[in-house]
Amino acid sequence: MPSMKFFLLFVFTLSASAGVLTLDEAVLMALKSHPDVQSASLKVESANADTRSIQASLYPRIDLNADYFPTKTFVMPSNGTFSTRQNNAFHADVSASYTLWDFGRNVDRRQAAGYNEEESASDKVSLENSIIEQVWLRYTTVAYLERLIDTAQKSSQFYKEQYHQSVKMREAGLKTQADESRFKASWMEADEHLRATRAEVDKTLLALGLLVGSNQPITIDEEDFDRRVNAISYTADDLGLLRQELSKNNPKLIALKAIIDHSKALSDAASKEAYGTVSLVGSYGHDNSLSSYDSSQIGVKGTIPLYDGGKMSADAQKSRIAFTLAQKEYESAERALWQELYGAIIDLKRSDETIATKTGVIDATQRALSLMEGRYAQGLATYIDVLESQSVLESARIAHAEAKLQKIRAWAQIRRLLNKGCDNDICKN
Repeated sequence: MPSMKFFLLFVFTLSASAGVLTLDEAVLMALKSHPDVQSASLKVESANADTRSIQASLYPRIDLNADYFPTKTFVMPSNGTFSTRQNNAFHADVSASYTLWDFGRNVDRRQAAGYNEEESASDKVSLENSIIEQVWLRYTTVAYLERLIDTAQKSSQFYKEQYHQSVKMREAGLKTQADESRFKASWMEADEHLRATRAEVDKTLLALGLLVGSNQPITIDEEDFDRRVNAISYTADDLGLLRQELSKNNPKLIALKAIIDHSKALSDAASKEAYGTVSLVGSYGHDNSLSSYDSSQIGVKGTIPLYDGGKMSADAQKSRIAFTLAQKEYESAERALWQELYGAIIDLKRSDETIATKTGVIDATQRALSLMEGRYAQGLATYIDVLESQSVLESARIAHAEAKLQKIRAWAQIRRLLNKGCDNDICKN
């Protein structure tokens, strides 16, 4: 699969450089190039290395030792007196040690390291889901702003036409200067809103480019915005089961569970420090100083700490507190995430209602505006009536686009919380 990954990334990079970028391509590019994702991968590798390091304590240790002294004083007793002699000295040996029994402390530490690996892996998944959500929001915000640009362009064109019409009608003595001035002011205001929205598009496109790691101009697939809005459908009939799904699948909660298990394992190890250690030791060496000889030993060594100033007791208490804190942190995070998920579901449902309502408002207001334009041309309505109808239409179009954006925002939030951010084959490669 590595060659397939490279091929897909190469194709998507070419697409981006050509100025065409789909949402799925943007997600893949962000996951492959974002420095935060790369940092998370390194943290996973570091946790794996820590596990291997701790795993080594379960195996025997063998050391090669050597020392040489060009001159060394030797004391030799002889007939009740002592004499000294200077001579060179050399010693070399191979020593080995193996922990026979430490009451399970090393096993507990090995388990703690394994839980640390789980935490790092879950943190990486959580970060990836967060990056995916950001890509979704940046990408769809561009599409939303393009809708606002379209609305501003239509409004500008409408006010422009009304302004020129009011000028002709004033010259014919049918309207006053107020009509002409008010339509011109609305025209200028619509143009200003158009320029401001285009500036927001430029800023959002830059943010999207930085997120996906592209320096080339980006053009999004605007039709994808409506396709995804129409395709999104989510119902939560059983809130109890949904909360269980959150607890089971949310990467942040999975990482916190791993922290709880990690703290518990370290607490168990700390509580056993006072029991001591039984080790198997042995060595074989050679000495060459005043005489040359070999030496060897093998035996069992036991160590029981009698007094350390209260360090072991303090470490054990600290470990117990860390375990309790991890439990409380999990409970707090679970409540906050459940509240966020429930709110996102409510927002998703509410956005569907708003989209349907504003669609009806747009249709009705367009008909009313068309009628009002005819009445104004015939002198049966004032410019205030026309401006009011156009304002309602503008507001409805903007609210319609905002509701679509809110629906996608809520959907992206739900996907992140339930660990469904990467649900297609492109992301999983």
